[in-house]
Amino acid sequence: MEKNGNLNFSKLEKRVREGFNDSDLELINSKLKSIDGPTLVSGVGGSSVVSELASKVLREKNHIITENVEPRDFIYRNLDGYKNVLSCSYSGNNYGVELSFLNNLKHYLLSSKKNDREDICNITYTCSDPEKSFISIGATLVPCSILMNYYLDGNIDLLLESIKEKSFTFEPTSNIYEIFSGIDTSTASKYLESTMVEAGIGIPIVHDKYSYCHGRSTMCKNYSSTAIYYNTHSELDKLLLEEILPYYDKLIVIDVEKGLLGDYRALIESMYLTKYLADKQAKDISGVDYNPIVKKLYKYNRGV
Repeated sequence: MEKNGNLNFSKLEKRVREGFNDSDLELINSKLKSIDGPTLVSGVGGSSVVSELASKVLREKNHIITENVEPRDFIYRNLDGYKNVLSCSYSGNNYGVELSFLNNLKHYLLSSKKNDREDICNITYTCSDPEKSFISIGATLVPCSILMNYYLDGNIDLLLESIKEKSFTFEPTSNIYEIFSGIDTSTASKYLESTMVEAGIGIPIVHDKYSYCHGRSTMCKNYSSTAIYYNTHSELDKLLLEEILPYYDKLIVIDVEKGLLGDYRALIESMYLTKYLADKQAKDISGVDYNPIVKKLYKYNRGV
């Protein structure tokens, strides 16, 4: 994979802006608005970040029950009670999309490419400048921004103002990163966990903040690790930030405002955090030295 991570990060705002300008936002918003009733949302890899945000946007904006699930879940779970599936995929034609549509629910596809199946309602955005990268950066942020545009009733300027490079100055001292998150910052933490694993830049452990109070602090007592804390300034945040400090090599705090816009902005800051970690290790987010079995496993499509 070509090593061009710095280029892809430098193009983030441009790609999102072009996504807004080149996509039919009115049509996209109309189709998103039409999704009514309990809905399963799905994506894999970078698109699992998109599906996480999509499930939250539909829940908040359309006032419906939603759940973000893995593509394989559609084979093993009872789908009774659900009405729709929204599958999120940059290409629109991977095996995960196929798995999510092996049912009698109403099928929606959020993608940069249309799917010609007659039973699919395509919600298609435009990426005029295709990204070459092992880790989805623009390919994740563009659809997330399209979703946030729907949520914010077209306040594009507010979103574009959020896409600014975030700087970090700490010196990494551990390969283990314990991430303190929750449903309010789940989009950001899902990106962080997925990218750390796929890029090989750290060993992430995601803690729900309240669950951490019930014994998960044993981890940092036994292993040297760095804490990454999404701080929404709650009473629990104040307590945890005071108590955990002595037990971690480093504490990285990402301040987050409440609401979906806060999660979106935390996602962007998390993207720049992964870039910083990769740079400190002389690695490249776009040109990952991935395991050779990736080529064998990536296009698997023979049953799950």
